[in-house]
Order: sequence, then structure tokens, then C-alpha cells
Amino acid sequence: MDWYGVLLGLGVLLLVLLLNALRRKPQPAAAEKFWVGDLSMESLAYYCGYDFMKPILVSVRGVLYDASNRGDLYGPGKELHVYAGKEIARALALGSTKPGDVGSSEIDDLPAHAHARLEARLAEMVGLMKMEVVGQVVPLKEMTLEELARHDGSLPAEFPLRLAIQGIVYDITKGSDFYGPDGCYPFAGRECARAFALLSTETSDCVDDLEGLSPMELQNLSDWKGKFNSKYPIVGRIVPSGTQKAKAA
Repeated sequence: MDWYGVLLGLGVLLLVLLLNALRRKPQPAAAEKFWVGDLSMESLAYYCGYDFMKPILVSVRGVLYDASNRGDLYGPGKELHVYAGKEIARALALGSTKPGDVGSSEIDDLPAHAHARLEARLAEMVGLMKMEVVGQVVPLKEMTLEELARHDGSLPAEFPLRLAIQGIVYDITKGSDFYGPDGCYPFAGRECARAFALLSTETSDCVDDLEGLSPMELQNLSDWKGKFNSKYPIVGRIVPSGTQKAKAA
């Protein structure tokens, strides 16, 4: 047996296999699609480009579009920044950047050519500007304090963690380590205005009564509200017990 020939053949075979392996470029992992999901109009206002941690979003008839890749148009100080963080269906239909035309999806009173302009502008946003759908606008849920109390973390799968500041309800699910039952601020399920103003961790201070607070304490409250508006979705508002519109979330 010609061992030299056998070894030479094996060497050639290994070289071929190695070259083939090098030619095969690994397929890049599919990028995870960015998705915001449900967003109230109140929360949408904070997706306007001033917070670099948030994308720039616009809404057209309740559908959310990511305009982040067109910061040259929708970013702060730019031509269409008036649209950022707002519902813009009516403004698009009118071809307007007037603040009074922004913030409304009402187009039923507009003529046919305005409807056609809206469809053309939307096609441009999706086609030329590559603005993808990332969610939808949902209305705020009306809740009583009794209903809010269910969202204290005892049944998180059924009642997501929430708290209220001066009647505005926030979804604090991603802050459960801080605001859940075992957190340093165990305020889930409560109205927390006074506690935040006092920088208190006592649940007994979780009320909306601001009487007697100093200017510094009121500033504390304002700072907390700014933090929550930036970090947590606004999902509801508190209504008095017995209000007909109040529904369990």
C-alpha cells in the first residue's frame, strides 16, 4: 500500500473541507423587532426626542410609528418636531405644521383631497422614510382607589403593579424591585403624592393630601413626577368611588 499517497490524499481532503468551511459565512442573527406596544396619548407625549433613552414616535389614527431614523426632520428644533410625540392624522391631511392642527385624528370633516393627502403622506412615511409600526394608542383606564389597591403586587399576574401620583396611574411593573411589596418604596396599589413629596417610605403617607407642604417638598413631588413620566407608562387616572365610568383594570 502506498502510504504516502494515502496521507497525501487525506491532506488534500482536509484542506478542501477547511476551505469550504471558511467560505461558509455564518448567517447573522435576525434582529429583534422593536416594539412599544400599547401606549396612552399621555405617555406618547414623552416620546418627542428630548429623552435620548426613548425613540421618537408619532401616531396616525392611533397607530404608532417609529420616527427615530428621521431625527433630521422630527428631532428637537427640526422642521417636523411639532409632530413628535403626537397624533398627526389631521395635520398630515391638511399638510399643516400649525400646533392647532396637531394632536387630532379627526378627519371626517375634511374634503376628499385632504384624505388623499393623508394616505399619500402615510405611504411616504412607511415607504421612503422606513418608519415602522411599533404599537398602538390606547385610552386611559379610569380607576377608583379601591380598584388601584388590587395592583399592590399580591396578584401580579392578574393585576400588574401600579401606583398613582396626584390621580395619574403609572404601570410600575419594571420597577417592582423598588415599588413592590418588598421594595424600599412599597407603594404599589396606592396614591403616593404626599409620600414622594416628603421623601417618605411609610405607606401611611400614601395619600393625595398636600396640605401644609413646604415649597421644597412640593419640588420633591415635581421631581418624582418628572421621573415617573420619563420612566413609566401612564395607563390610567383615578376617579371617585361610585363614578359610573370607573371600571376594574
